[in-house]
Amino acid sequence: MSQLSQSLETFLSELSSRAATPGGGSAAALVGATAAALCAMVGRLNDKKDGTPGALHEIIEPADELRARLCALVDEDIAAFNELAASWKLSEEDADQRERKQAAVLRATQSPLTIMEKAVEVMELSLQGLERSKKNCLSDAGCAALCAHAALDAARLNVLINLPGLHDPELRAGLRRKVDTLVTDARRIRAAVDAALDANYG
Repeated sequence: MSQLSQSLETFLSELSSRAATPGGGSAAALVGATAAALCAMVGRLNDKKDGTPGALHEIIEPADELRARLCALVDEDIAAFNELAASWKLSEEDADQRERKQAAVLRATQSPLTIMEKAVEVMELSLQGLERSKKNCLSDAGCAALCAHAALDAARLNVLINLPGLHDPELRAGLRRKVDTLVTDARRIRAAVDAALDANYG
């Protein structure tokens, strides 16, 4: 069963328990999905009441797709961590088991990295909302941007905690470069978001 097919209260109860999953990566994905949902709402609220597409109509579909992808990443991150935890029992002395352990570490690293990538995409949509939305939706677009940035920062921690477990230095370095690029992109978008929020709210 998908984690989010349960009630939100059930998810939060499990998140607050001593169980290893869901954890920080799943929480980051959920926050990102919330941000994407807000972007879709802003897009829809800018459409006319008669159904005529508004100034942000084109962000609705990608926002809905990002929400769905980030919801799926809640479960993917749980599965990745569970696989990683199971791999801790495998031997480093056996070549096949060592390879399986490395595959598990890589998956546990790539899942939050994907969350970061999707969070940046959500930030880009939220900035469009801030720049082009009617006034009464600006706070929602701003909330979307802030939530998406928080999701990225949270997912980043889950990438970094797993990186040292990868034996291949080139692979490690390549993944770290991706992380740094996404952080740089997010900071650039966040600066524009902050400028738009300051212009509207002081």
